Amino acid sequence: MRLHKSILAALVATGLASTVSAGKPSVDNNMLQMPSKIGGNKVEITISGPSQFSYKTSSFSGNASVSASQIGFNQDGLYKFEILEIKELGEEVVQDDFNGRGTITRQRVESAKTSGTFRVVNGVMVDASLVELNEKALGIKK
Repeated sequence: MRLHKSILAALVATGLASTVSAGKPSVDNNMLQMPSKIGGNKVEITISGPSQFSYKTSSFSGNASVSASQIGFNQDGLYKFEILEIKELGEEVVQDDFNGRGTITRQRVESAKTSGTFRVVNGVMVDASLVELNEKALGIKK
């Protein structure tokens, strides 16, 4: 039964992940991908999972992607991700009466945060929402 679930999960992930709309994260072909929402300069990806698993990476482009081989999963289970995109808008001079000089320069930024979950089944990343949706539709009990 466990093998049946993992095969179903892999088929579901490869068959339905392409229906995810632009601007939303997707898990497809053993990769977590997130198209840019704001055309940011920097993207930070944080992933946590079973047994205190933690992975963090950053890149200097608006589109985020990370593969299972980069992450190096050590066990199957539910993983959580957070993607933070940061766009630098430049500097501005503002009044600051507490610093003794009257004005300071500060960096202006815009950010967009996205989070979600995926599962690792037999070492393969699958979209958790698609797996759970299809298990309910097929009447598979865990």
